[in-house]
Amino acid sequence: MIPVQYRDPETEEILERRYEDGAPSIGTRVKIGFGEFEVLYRWRCVPTSCIVYVRRAPAMRRERVAA
Repeated sequence: MIPVQYRDPETEEILERRYEDGAPSIGTRVKIGFGEFEVLYRWRCVPTSCIVYVRRAPAMRRERVAA
């Protein structure tokens, strides 16, 4: 398990710190607090830690099926 910091790319604010089994892949969605975020890029990923930049993921739209 490695420590991962999730950061906002515009403000450099640390949104969350937690231990993960591995660094999340670019483009995957991660849950931070009550929101879903998309991984934009990883920076300084080494075997002992990783900094991941994320943005709020667009809401998934569910379409209604007319019965």
